[in-house]
Amino acid sequence: MNRMTYRGQGGQGMIPGGALGKAKFALGSGRPDEAERLTRKQLEKDPANVNARVLLAQALLQQRQIDDAVIEARRATNQQSTNAEAQMILASALLQKTSLMGSISPDAEKAALRAVQLQPKSARTHVQLAEVYAAKKDMANARAEVDRALELDPRMAAAHLMRAMILFQDRDPEGAIQASDAALRNDRSLSQADFIKANAYIDLKQYDNALNALDTVERQNIMPGPQTQILRGRIYFKQRKIGQSYRIFREAQEQNPRLKFLAPVIAAINMVLMGFFGQGAQYAWIGLLAALVILILFGLSFIPVVGGWLVAALILGLVGVLAFGALRQGTGRILPASMGRVTSILLGAAAGLVGFVVIFLILGLIFNGRFKNFGWFNPGWLFVAGIIGVAFSVGIFYLLNRFGGRATAARA
Repeated sequence: MNRMTYRGQGGQGMIPGGALGKAKFALGSGRPDEAERLTRKQLEKDPANVNARVLLAQALLQQRQIDDAVIEARRATNQQSTNAEAQMILASALLQKTSLMGSISPDAEKAALRAVQLQPKSARTHVQLAEVYAAKKDMANARAEVDRALELDPRMAAAHLMRAMILFQDRDPEGAIQASDAALRNDRSLSQADFIKANAYIDLKQYDNALNALDTVERQNIMPGPQTQILRGRIYFKQRKIGQSYRIFREAQEQNPRLKFLAPVIAAINMVLMGFFGQGAQYAWIGLLAALVILILFGLSFIPVVGGWLVAALILGLVGVLAFGALRQGTGRILPASMGRVTSILLGAAAGLVGFVVIFLILGLIFNGRFKNFGWFNPGWLFVAGIIGVAFSVGIFYLLNRFGGRATAARA
């Protein structure tokens, strides 16, 4: 379930005149790019204008430029720590910028708590804090904050929507449906509430109701998003309409330019994993790939003479790929654009391998001779295997760069 993106106040209300008024109107009209242009122009004239910087951060966040939104929100909070809007935008941006393991930056909670301290009577600040707690899987505090928000503003649609998300994550599908209906009573345009209802109905095995909720989502959105289509495919799989389900997953996979030739196979695996595991399908994919890798390595280990070398090289290369992926996820970019393509690939692979090679060398010194079946711990030829592993990683990254899209200065 996707996190909510900060949208500012629920209604536009009285919009001030001037450049900032136009920028605020552009945000409310769904034109964040225009709001960005106006606020940047204003900041060129007056870099100390905190309100302009807050609007810029909000515009960037709506455009999914998460890294830049975090930077501008931090600048705004540094300029004016008592600006609750800036604190909320910072918290929301940091929620979108999670680490490889899905951990939330502690600064997100600090910013949301600071916003509540600054505006304790504002329902919006409590909703933002509830979202942070929900992202941290602290459902007790999340419920407490969203309930406080509804005490302050019982008709706040965003608060009911957040409550629906929290209840769904807390495995209360019936409560999630009730909260979604409450959100829709106050704002019929909240298609995300219908999307939550569809997911909740699947958990309750009420597949016809789930399809009706999805139909409502698609009526409100001229171009249905991939999440909607994938969810529909999952429902068809649950209804044993395998052909219809597969067509949806196949069409979705063909939109991805990478590995197009494997689209039929990947679509079939996605259909099965999404059908059985839902939101946990990504973890099922990881488990499946890990089992496949272990099986391949186990088979290679039986090759005479070179089997151990191959296993060691592949392990080192795989760790290099994973380490580089972690770097990409953690920084939001693959590598700085100023680096050349070959240099970036080589440095990325080597950086991911150095620490692992050192650890294996230490293990080789400790265990060498104690386990006869693990001769590849020998430090002498492990160095050679390490070089092969680096070459393997470089080759992988070159192929990804050549056939899978740009490998430099690309956003995660």
